[in-house]
Amino acid sequence: MSPPPWTLSGSGLLAMYAPAPGRPVGALMLVRYATSPVGPYDELLWVALTRTLFGWRPQVAHIWVSTAESAVWGRHNWGLPKRLAHFAWEQGQVRVTGEDGREVAHLAFRMGGPRLPVTSALIPAPLRTLAQPNLEGGEGWLLTPVGAAGHVTPARLTVLQADGLRPPLRQIRPRLTLGVPDFRLVFPVPRQA
Repeated sequence: MSPPPWTLSGSGLLAMYAPAPGRPVGALMLVRYATSPVGPYDELLWVALTRTLFGWRPQVAHIWVSTAESAVWGRHNWGLPKRLAHFAWEQGQVRVTGEDGREVAHLAFRMGGPRLPVTSALIPAPLRTLAQPNLEGGEGWLLTPVGAAGHVTPARLTVLQADGLRPPLRQIRPRLTLGVPDFRLVFPVPRQA
């Protein structure tokens, strides 16, 4: 059993998409967790800023992970719609393939430069509180105020293929892309609403 809270560490990439006519507001995240309560795993997700019953909140719309344990417990603990996928890493690239054999995404990335410390404590609480519908037969919503700290560095992302992602990110350039060479992330017990 792996109930919350979870403390995780690892590295990743964050590409933020800003509002524009007909374009999404959200972020694409590619993460390699080195430690977690269910062991190391990889993750690709799209989180969108969404109007909910609780106001504007980030909501994970699509998420793929490399281990079944992460998928099961992410769905159970926080209502994250995790699906299992295979992550094939090459030099500066990753291919994510779903269980059905279809390629979800093929991404190329590069990061480097000065490292700056960051903390999610500087972000207003509503904008760092995930709002997810309860996926495990329960009613209502799960509200999770995520906490993070680490370092960021300049980065570049090229979406070579993203047919499995919604929105289709191949035609949209991120407004800001950051490498995250190290982080510590805390997913607490969610509040049920």
